[in-house]
Amino acid sequence: MRDRRVTRSTGARLARRGRTAGLAAALVAGLLLTGCDNPSRLAGIAAQVADTGTHGPADRAYGRQFAALIAQDGHDRLVKANGLGPDRKAADLSTRLRDAERALAAPAAQTRTPLLQQAAGGPHAFDTDWRIARSTLYLAPAGPETGTAPFAFSGLQARRSEIAVVPVGNRPYRLRLVCDGPMTVDGTTGIATYRAGQTVSIADDAPDPGGRRILLLPGPDLDRCEAIARIGGADRRFAIVRAERARPALATLDRRFDVCRLPDRRRLTPLQGAFYSGRWLSETCPFRPGRIDILASEEDGFNAKVEALLGQGLPAGFLAAGNPEAPIDFSRAPRLTLIYVSYLDIKADFSGRVIARLLRHHAALGTTIRIITSDVLTRGKDRVQLEELAADHLNVELRRFRWQPPAGARPAEALSRLHKVHHVKMLATLATRPGRSAAIIGGRNIHDGFLFPDPVDLSAFPDLQHYGRKRGLTLNYYSNWRDIDIAFHDDAVVRTLAAHLSTLWNDDASTAMFRPFSVPARGGKAAGGPVARHFISVPYADGRALETYYVELIDAARRSIEIINPYLNLTPAIEAALRRALDRGVDVAIIGRVHMDGDLGGAVLTALNGEFVNTHAERIAIYDYKDPKFLLHGKLLMVDGELTVLSSVNFNNRSFIHDSENGVAVMDTGFYSRMKAVFEDYRRASVRLESAEVSAFWKLLLKIRTLREAM
Repeated sequence: MRDRRVTRSTGARLARRGRTAGLAAALVAGLLLTGCDNPSRLAGIAAQVADTGTHGPADRAYGRQFAALIAQDGHDRLVKANGLGPDRKAADLSTRLRDAERALAAPAAQTRTPLLQQAAGGPHAFDTDWRIARSTLYLAPAGPETGTAPFAFSGLQARRSEIAVVPVGNRPYRLRLVCDGPMTVDGTTGIATYRAGQTVSIADDAPDPGGRRILLLPGPDLDRCEAIARIGGADRRFAIVRAERARPALATLDRRFDVCRLPDRRRLTPLQGAFYSGRWLSETCPFRPGRIDILASEEDGFNAKVEALLGQGLPAGFLAAGNPEAPIDFSRAPRLTLIYVSYLDIKADFSGRVIARLLRHHAALGTTIRIITSDVLTRGKDRVQLEELAADHLNVELRRFRWQPPAGARPAEALSRLHKVHHVKMLATLATRPGRSAAIIGGRNIHDGFLFPDPVDLSAFPDLQHYGRKRGLTLNYYSNWRDIDIAFHDDAVVRTLAAHLSTLWNDDASTAMFRPFSVPARGGKAAGGPVARHFISVPYADGRALETYYVELIDAARRSIEIINPYLNLTPAIEAALRRALDRGVDVAIIGRVHMDGDLGGAVLTALNGEFVNTHAERIAIYDYKDPKFLLHGKLLMVDGELTVLSSVNFNNRSFIHDSENGVAVMDTGFYSRMKAVFEDYRRASVRLESAEVSAFWKLLLKIRTLREAM
């Protein structure tokens, strides 16, 4: 079999050689699929998703709802990429833009999916190809901890699959593959396609950390490749497999969407109506939550994550000793099939190293581990820790979120890529034995500031973060945060939460669009006793559905609204809803923190909080959290003594305009009473405010809309 090689020096020469008809087709398809801002492409995808075949009414309704979201996103991109505004006339558009706008307008107009009249509730499977699926293969030399599990790429619901090759430390590498199906290599200087059984040779002698990575594009008939990587002077052998065929049980979880049989809203209270309503916001169906642990203290929050992975707590004195490499007993660790680690920040410090050690244990046993964090907050040591984990164990899949604006976007939109972050926070573990699964949701990150009052002395560990000061306005800043998490342990509940997070994991790599998790149907009943729903929000992909949801909850309040949140920069729609609640006589109490010294952007956040106090202190009981040991970070909303929302959501513009978010709404007076005790604990450490000082400089600066919307 002839050995064809693509390198930086030879790629151009190969690109000039004659191509087969199959390669020509691949090139055309690649051009069409990678044009993420091509409105015609998005209109075509929306049309195909809307036509989901003849599986049944639930599938068709779900397809129409999802198609409407794709079309709306395409329309938004069309507007942003061409500088269009609400006042422009049709005559101002070119024929191409007019045609694209018409193609997108019809499905996008379906702002709500009508409730299905008849449909079986529960899980269904979505199989339509709609997205670009992108995985990252991290390469590093084999070492004593290197695992044997294969690297799995996703072709699930994919119009195109991509594998980006990233050498850890930007080392030069050689990669040789023999695959059972066609493989296309998109190198830095050319594209080449290889037949099944043909040897694929790739070389990158000067990897550029800020440049374009070599992409492997497996064809739809490719299931497996045998690979040899030459890196660091040694060979490493491994397999590359198609995930949905190698891991069918996980593919079932990834395909899932649910039909929610919801009660007639006319028979519900306003608050029940808001809770049970079907909407564009991606939500689970109402579920019985089982046991919910409230993790109010910092140690409780960290230990819950440890116990989910280790099956027991850390030894006595482990935290106080400050040695993240101290012995750990893994004898009671659960056998896990899937682990999700999703946070804004995953640091290479004491907390992060302990979690990484626990993840390595499960990775060595073959567990699929999916890690997602925000690229902008991933510093050098953090990156190395995560990439080495993913390179040592190819069943660890790592994704660092970085949003890309539409091509041609206006400056303000383009600038938002610097502050749009992944803010969905969950650690979920699926166990093989009943009762050993867990899901932890709330506001904490994996960062020592959520565990220790002061930086741990890690001078003996040069590869870990050394926080030089407690306060500081750098991306490596340290503060001692006070927050709240909750933990679920029911296996069915944890599986539902993991399946919901899978919709975000299996997004479209070109647009960050993700599937909604449920579609509403008629015929349900309001539950007696505790009932909960989990939500995930990506505001630039779902029409700011989270903002609509919070407005509905506030508008439903009849007696009381209680909030813990340190960021009080409300969107106009939420502020208007709050004013309406006050006009109805609803009692509103907010525990916040005016002075945000120690937070990134502390000065502007302090000014925004002060402005909120001066605007609303006459009608709202606003409390300033004063515990000197902590900077407030909790996110809690409670309504009428019945509904409690614990989430990652801040009461600021960013959470409703820019950042992905998640949370759990629990309808239950008993759970409210438990959370009310936490609220009162915070209030005892607070003082009520009548006013706050905001300088004339900040009053002027805060009139800039772009600044307010970025905070």
